[in-house]
Amino acid sequence: MLLQELAAASGVSVASIKFYRREGLLPPGERITATRQDYGQAHLDRLGLIAVLREEADASIPDIRALVTVLDDPSRPVVHALEIAQAIAAGLPAAMHADAVPDDEDPLVGELVRGLGWPDISSGPRAALDRQLRSMRAAGVPVTSATALRYGRVLGELAAGDLEAMRRPVDEEANPGRPEEPSRDVVVRRAVLGMVAYERLAQVVRALALASLSVAAEHDADGR
Repeated sequence: MLLQELAAASGVSVASIKFYRREGLLPPGERITATRQDYGQAHLDRLGLIAVLREEADASIPDIRALVTVLDDPSRPVVHALEIAQAIAAGLPAAMHADAVPDDEDPLVGELVRGLGWPDISSGPRAALDRQLRSMRAAGVPVTSATALRYGRVLGELAAGDLEAMRRPVDEEANPGRPEEPSRDVVVRRAVLGMVAYERLAQVVRALALASLSVAAEHDADGR
């Protein structure tokens, strides 16, 4: 498809597509003439990923560039791109986490990881959890091993379902006989969408649960 057709199919303006090309976020199309290029599904997938990163995760251009640099390197496994994408969605630095686990890490982090059988390795989210626990303790918010494990079990189960959904073939429902494996861009786009959407869902469901349980407790007290 030509540039105008790519814009129509993706819902992204021609000006934005040109901007993404200049910024190195979108690979060039196949050259037809000196001024015309042919674009395909890979470009649609990339524009879909960029749109989710910009609109849902509020990602900066440098953050997106860091991510697509990994995506466009066939020698890098998609799990590296997923780590960066998840960092962006969580408001963490858009880079692979290279620091070792610090000696003074909050002990609850290791208890959680080992208690749930997760790989005992360093990562951006692990470092963020360490900072969060320190912040909670400094603010006087109680947090125990039992609390951390309770959250970890529930959220780990949700994360497992999210990963399964991300890796589901693109047209599994439309064409169950011959599903296509999703592209790397689609896998990462699903990861970002899932993380942002389910984070919001978890927040509002938890708020609803607290409100509902509080009302139920009041009714029980009044009925005594």
